[in-house]
Amino acid sequence: MSAADVGSMRGQVEVLRAQINSMQHVLLERTRSLADLQERIARATASARSSDGSVEIVVDASGAVVGVDLSGSSYAKHSPAALGNLILATAASAAEDIRRQVAEMTKPLTEAAGIDLPDLVPGVLGLREILEPRPSSTPASCDENWDRTVLRSSGNV
Repeated sequence: MSAADVGSMRGQVEVLRAQINSMQHVLLERTRSLADLQERIARATASARSSDGSVEIVVDASGAVVGVDLSGSSYAKHSPAALGNLILATAASAAEDIRRQVAEMTKPLTEAAGIDLPDLVPGVLGLREILEPRPSSTPASCDENWDRTVLRSSGNV
């Protein structure tokens, strides 16, 4: 091996070393950004209020109800079945809002990646499906069993 070949190889090694350092820096920044995003999502909440103002629902980032506020007049304004439907509709609205918020927060990440898990593993759910708004699952009408007690324990009829 000539001195010129050795010098050329050293130059190539330095170029590769610089590329590796750059990739490590990018990976570290992306890891920090992802951790920040996860923290913001974990703290995110959304709330919705019924059109008559008698029900307010707060949901967390997963769409789980974490708060329910019923006005004092909500029981007088609505039958138990109607109030139940109103609570469900309001919760669905809050869940839809949090899905939009999370989709907006993750948009830079999903756009930067350009690919999603189903692109690599067919048949699995990806961020696109998880984050896109879903149709409401609110009951269309009140059925006769809607206000029936589901769980019973001593003192709870």
